[in-house]
Amino acid sequence: MPLKYFNESEFNDFKMMDKKLLNMLDNLREAYGSPIKITSSYRSPDHPIEAKKKAPGEHAYGAAVDIASVGGETTFKLVKAAMDVGFTRIGVSRKNNFVHVGIGYPDAPPITLWTY
Repeated sequence: MPLKYFNESEFNDFKMMDKKLLNMLDNLREAYGSPIKITSSYRSPDHPIEAKKKAPGEHAYGAAVDIASVGGETTFKLVKAAMDVGFTRIGVSRKNNFVHVGIGYPDAPPITLWTY
């Protein structure tokens, strides 16, 4: 699946990424109007972050990415663009300067917003 704004090398394990998510990321980049830097993508269930969880999260399904985002205005614009293109699972970390966008996984709440 060719992407308009992203290269396979920007993802930890491109072949593990959900195609719906990838399409939505291209739409997000278009809506946002500026380059997007992915800081975390697929993580295996054995990844230290996933291994600490009761059950692996969206990253382990290739169904989420974290995007670098510094500052309130930038973060607001990114979250707004994510919602505009249909993301309904969004996490915001102002402490670590990223926005998580995901499309869900089995038994995950379909619509949710959280902070880290």
